[in-house]
This record gives sequence, structure tokens and C-alpha cells, in this order.
Amino acid sequence: MTSSTNYEPVIDRAAFEAYTQLRAIAKKYNVEDKLEVPQLVLVGETSTGKSMLVQNFLRFPCSFSQTGIATRCPVAYRLVYNSTLPIGELRIIRPAGITAPQLANYLQQLMRRIQEECSATGGFRLEPEWIEIESAEYTDFEILDLPGLVGGDKVAENRQAVEKIAESFVRNPRFSIVLLKETTQITDNSHGARVIDEL
Repeated sequence: MTSSTNYEPVIDRAAFEAYTQLRAIAKKYNVEDKLEVPQLVLVGETSTGKSMLVQNFLRFPCSFSQTGIATRCPVAYRLVYNSTLPIGELRIIRPAGITAPQLANYLQQLMRRIQEECSATGGFRLEPEWIEIESAEYTDFEILDLPGLVGGDKVAENRQAVEKIAESFVRNPRFSIVLLKETTQITDNSHGARVIDEL
């Protein structure tokens, strides 16, 4: 259940060293549970690159969006620092029994199942799916990848379901919000930006 990564460090080496020292101090004084884990929520319209940004943090490919299956629930990635793992390896803790290369297929099957089982709510689920991954190169960090916001009245039921999901997270003061927009929308008001502003 390990996987090798070949990416450059995501954060500065000195900052990472400071982080590992803070973790060691917290462990020494048995206050690890008092450290607040940074939480980031990614929102935006469909196909704006949220999943690609997640992959940058995870440091391995796990996108299923090219399969034509949409994100049907929030996917919460909990990255956990584990100093006992060799550099370049990672381990998926939850869901149990899968490896990094299998994660994209797992998520694809999950989204297909949610679409079928949750038809009464537009094919979406409010509860997040938790993915927990350990690495000696991670800092403790949580990233929530939300379903893409849907514009227009074409599928009003889908739009309302996704906005309800987004609202529950963007109103939570513990989360830092990252709104992704296509480069063609940089100077324009986008549907996603308006929805987040209203929420």
C-alpha cells in the first residue's frame, strides 16, 4: 500500500523543518490533538481544475473527471505527516485496502454509486468521503474538493443540490476558501464567484 512520488517539495524545506519540530514538541508534551489542522475547501464551476489542484497537493494522479463522471459528494483528503515512512513513499489509510494507483478508480465507482443511490437529492450526497493518506513529506492538512457549481436553469435540481453542499462548507469559519476560475473568467464575473459571494 505504498507508492513512490517523484515531485519537488510543495513547501519550503525550512518551513517543513519548522513544522516537524513543532510536531515533535507537541508529541513530547502530549498535546498533538491541540494543533489545529489547516483546512482548505476548493470551490468553483465544473471543469475549472479543482481535481488537478488536489493532485498537486497529494503528489500523485487520482483524477477521475476525464471518465465523464462528476464529483457527487465532497471529497475530504486528510494528509498526515508520518516520519516513519521512507521519503518518496505514501500510504493510504482510509479507505483501507487500496493503493494510490487504485484511488481514481475507487472514487469513480463511488461517484457512480452516489449518483444512482441519491437520485432523490439530485444524485448528490452532502456527507464527505474521507480519504486519509500518510507520508513523511506531508504536513497535516485537510483539503475538501467540492462538486462543481452548475450555472443556468438547465438542471435546477443539480444546481440547488451542489449549492447546498457548498454552503455548508463556505460558511464554516474553520475553512480557508479557494475559488477556482477558468482563465477566460479572470476579468468576468463567473457564476461560481457570485454563488460563493451570496453564500
